[in-house]
Amino acid sequence: MAGGAARLLTRLRRLAREPGSGFALVEAADAAPPVEYDEGLTEADAEVIEEPGGRLRAIPVGPPAESRFTCFLDGIQRAAVALYHGPVPVVYAYAAAVVRMRRDRRMGTLRAAPASGYATRFLEEREAAFFPFRYVDPSTVRAALDGAGEVIDTGPEKPDEPLPLFPPLLQARAAARVNRWREGLEAELARRWMEAAGDDDGWLLVDGSLTLSGELAACPRAVGVIKSHRTRFFDGDDMRTVLGLEAGERTSVFQPGTRRFTPVHSWYLRLRPRAGRDVFWGLVRVEVAASERSVELADEVSRWLLAETAPLALPDPRWDRLLYPIRDCEQYLRARAPRWS
Repeated sequence: MAGGAARLLTRLRRLAREPGSGFALVEAADAAPPVEYDEGLTEADAEVIEEPGGRLRAIPVGPPAESRFTCFLDGIQRAAVALYHGPVPVVYAYAAAVVRMRRDRRMGTLRAAPASGYATRFLEEREAAFFPFRYVDPSTVRAALDGAGEVIDTGPEKPDEPLPLFPPLLQARAAARVNRWREGLEAELARRWMEAAGDDDGWLLVDGSLTLSGELAACPRAVGVIKSHRTRFFDGDDMRTVLGLEAGERTSVFQPGTRRFTPVHSWYLRLRPRAGRDVFWGLVRVEVAASERSVELADEVSRWLLAETAPLALPDPRWDRLLYPIRDCEQYLRARAPRWS
């Protein structure tokens, strides 16, 4: 799309301007209520697998070491209410994902060999309209879009499940569906990377959890870095250990109990000194495939991540946890995102 106009949004607006369509236009999508996914706070069990006593401890990982990450995966999403059909919001969303490769200290979008069948397909960009088909006829919207994007149902899967006609609730359902839609793009690019990588010895760094798919969660050369801390796995002294980590220290390896797919192993790592900062400053959670080598890999992978803390990802406000190659992915995708005006 490379920064052009949002085709699907243009056609949604055209639909609203048709006499008798029943749709009301939100005049400027940028002024419309943003539709943002609220992950919420959750609790989950975790099993410490590195320590015989089952308690976490702080472990120095050693100095930064030359990183073996060669490819980086990230995605973006943006959504807002574009139309109303009566009280029912119709949400326009844009999502994109990319795998970027670092070669000779330069970043570029990964291009697979033509024989792989995925030449240049390590970039995906999509537009879609999200609304409950129970309340809005999807055929009308599909006809208006004329193939410009997807039309996705945000209603319940079971026909007898209630769906209150309450716009904030409908927007929240749309936000969750948009989030899964974007994750699907990332999972597909991860699958393509695993297929195209073959015997290459480079590693993939994923912004977020590896549990986008069972295949990715089991990949022995993929690492996920989670920057937000919305799930509590520990309490008491174990939580004090997590929040008390110094720069260059990690926790013992543990297995989270929240995985929907193949299990992963995880640990917390402090990337930067936190003196005078919030307790979560520079703190990330790392995921790798669950294997007998997880504990052995923890220090090595952590040293690669410490090496990735330079250059700084400024001026992004998340620079304490955002690694520069992931910021590069985000900047690339944002530069290509369509205009909403």
